[in-house]
Amino acid sequence: MRSIIAFLAVSLAMNASAAVYKWVQPDGSVMYSDRAPQENTAPAELPTLQQIKMPPPPPVDNNTAPANTASQPQSTQYSKLEITSPTNNSAFRDNAGQVTIKLDLQPALQGDDAISLTLDGSEVGQTKSTSVTLKNVNRGTHTLGAVVKDSQGVTMISATPITFTLQRTSVLLRHKP
Repeated sequence: MRSIIAFLAVSLAMNASAAVYKWVQPDGSVMYSDRAPQENTAPAELPTLQQIKMPPPPPVDNNTAPANTASQPQSTQYSKLEITSPTNNSAFRDNAGQVTIKLDLQPALQGDDAISLTLDGSEVGQTKSTSVTLKNVNRGTHTLGAVVKDSQGVTMISATPITFTLQRTSVLLRHKP
């Protein structure tokens, strides 16, 4: 009963041009539009929208004194991590499967922090260098990601992942003598 009342209340509040019409084409495809395909077409019944109520934020306590930061090590705030090579959506050939990765990190890597590289969602290693060569990468399209992690493994900054295509000669294509 509640849903019927809610539907009627929403229907009355809606503008006539806000209706959604649904019909099936002769080829079987389903079409939706805000305009009726024919004059005698009725609006489609749509499911109610999901609503999520957010909990109220926790209260702020302004009377709390700041912790003693002199004894705590300062964490480095990195402002930039970018994969500069290979470029996004690039394609290149290397029959040995070597991919040279170059990163732009601002400021430079500090302390025990390390750069973690991922290829197709799997970590392929950690390094302290902003220039690394991956070896024996399979041919095809890959997604490359990079993040800086502190000594506890907490991600401090991440680069926007890039996609590249590595072209390699197939072992199935043997030259005939």
